[in-house]
Amino acid sequence: MARRNNSERTGAPHPDAPTGPETTNQGQEVDPLSFIVPTEFVALPSRGIYYKEGHPLHNEESVEIKYMTAKEEDLLSSKSLLEKGIVLDRLIQSLLVDKRIQSRDLLICDRNAILIAARASGYGEDYNTRITCAACGENDVYPYDLNSAVVKEPLTSDQLAEENIEYIGHDMFRVKVPNSPVDVIFRLFTGHDEQTLMASTGKNKKNKLSDKLVTNQLKLMIMSVMGHKDPETINKYVDSLPLRDSRFLRKVHEKVSPSVELRKEVVCSSCEHTDDITFPFTAQFFWPDVRL
Repeated sequence: MARRNNSERTGAPHPDAPTGPETTNQGQEVDPLSFIVPTEFVALPSRGIYYKEGHPLHNEESVEIKYMTAKEEDLLSSKSLLEKGIVLDRLIQSLLVDKRIQSRDLLICDRNAILIAARASGYGEDYNTRITCAACGENDVYPYDLNSAVVKEPLTSDQLAEENIEYIGHDMFRVKVPNSPVDVIFRLFTGHDEQTLMASTGKNKKNKLSDKLVTNQLKLMIMSVMGHKDPETINKYVDSLPLRDSRFLRKVHEKVSPSVELRKEVVCSSCEHTDDITFPFTAQFFWPDVRL
């Protein structure tokens, strides 16, 4: 991740330059403290491919963010934001240098890449969290180096063809469900979808209703079924979807979705079972002082 400060962006001041408020060519005063907070470029797993033309990140392979400051620590400790489940969304928005970019418009993979970079620059690359062994059930604390995050970039056209998936532009794909067969167009998830799913899960939990995570995900990602785009048809299709077709669509969605994962092979200290696991984003990620 390339790091730079404002002197690299604007050029260092000439030693004979006059003192007093600095101004732009338009006569606007420049913030005299703007040089204090350094920035870095974060590589986007999506490589900007799936953003519409006109979006600030269209075909951009990286995004510039600033280092976390006391302002971001205030965000992370906000009880109100934590209760609403929007604290990380606000954090990303605060870190983005280009304010034309809206946090919730970002693809999930790119949001996660920003969070990992921000955590590494703010609290260090070492991330410790508690993992439960799948074999014996014992849990222990394991370390992870955030510099080792595993990035999965967009599939190439040849890879898509091998999977019988058609990329039709922007963030949408077409696939034929083999067991039906039905033509389905689906899209990748953004921060808006993540927030919608979290809100739905919280509402069901509050009202003591069963969680509908799988069907909610399918209803969000599917844009068209046999050419029908209306929500009523899509919802009806999802609610009557055979399990094998549901699993097929979710696996296809996972295949085409770029990602960044905290993945590592760990050995259980109790039973010596070896497993390749994905480290979860727990409370210790941005709150490392929370007791493990």
